[in-house]
Amino acid sequence: MLALALLKVRRAALMLLALAALVSVGAGCASTAPDPELSPRPWNAPKSWETGIPPGLYERQR
Repeated sequence: MLALALLKVRRAALMLLALAALVSVGAGCASTAPDPELSPRPWNAPKSWETGIPPGLYERQR
């Protein structure tokens, strides 16, 4: 009799745990709003100081 009661309690606890897992997965952080940190410049575009010859190579050394 006691074993049957423990089995029911265990089953109820597992069902609650499964329900909590499903709720936590279903309530993710996804959003359909546009990201305010997006910029029109691609992340891998060269910066202005990365193109051309560095000034130290063509400046006159003293």
